[in-house]
Amino acid sequence: MSVRSRIDGLEERINERLPRQVKIGAGVLYLHRSGGSERLDTLAERPGWDRWHDCSIGLLLACQVAVLGLVLTGAWLALQQPEPTALNAPENTIAIPGINAFMPLAAAPSVIAALVIATVAHEFGHAIACRREEIPLQETGIALLFGVVPLAAYVLPGEKLDTASRRSRLRVFAAGVANNLVVAAVALAVLLAPATGTAMDAYMLYFGWAVTGGVPPTAESIAALGLVTNLAFWTALLSANFGLLNALPVTLLDGGRVLSLVLDEVGERLGRPLSAWRRRLVIHGTGVIAALAVVVAILGPHMPV
Repeated sequence: MSVRSRIDGLEERINERLPRQVKIGAGVLYLHRSGGSERLDTLAERPGWDRWHDCSIGLLLACQVAVLGLVLTGAWLALQQPEPTALNAPENTIAIPGINAFMPLAAAPSVIAALVIATVAHEFGHAIACRREEIPLQETGIALLFGVVPLAAYVLPGEKLDTASRRSRLRVFAAGVANNLVVAAVALAVLLAPATGTAMDAYMLYFGWAVTGGVPPTAESIAALGLVTNLAFWTALLSANFGLLNALPVTLLDGGRVLSLVLDEVGERLGRPLSAWRRRLVIHGTGVIAALAVVVAILGPHMPV
């Protein structure tokens, strides 16, 4: 018996003894519930969601074009950069305080809270869109790394999603990205309020040192910025990044799913529907270009040219 099989067997036996709302897997603790809730269904009955979710489709596509242009530009600029900086360090692409130099341990509470807000807002968008389109939810929950560190909220739609209308699926896939951008805008508005520190103060504290040649922020300087400013800054930054990342035209992301459905819709309206293999070629090709551009934008200065 392989090690993997033994681990799977152990996890299965542990899960059999845990409460129905708790399960583990690969070092992650899941707190979950089957289906949705009456409160969610009641909220989904409001007709305004239809207009918002239709707007979300256009918003995601606009973000997709913008972020693809940004990563391609970033990749080109990175290849022109003679020396790598802290911005190009691979460990600084991971949103883990203490490992990422831009996320000191002193900022951990704000970073973790912001990650939770970003993922919950994203998955809430998918959940409310599912219920508005009368697509049942198979499972909803929160994933905790080692049972302590919040990783993400998640929503598993029922099988009815696969047979739902194209418009319904577009609404479901686009809703998460749109929610993230709204949360980022609200957090930015809080940063711009007179009662908090400015967005530029927070940015210079956390990222300015990499440009000016200074040192990362200390616990004292982070505390001086204030709890509200720290939380608003990281919520704006991480929620926007979470949404824009998901808007990329990559197969497994919301952006790839939306682009695939849009290609089908455009092809039918023009009377020239794309064959399945051509659609996959466009989606996979665009996704590979986007993924490579992200890698080059980060690691470009380390590459021999």
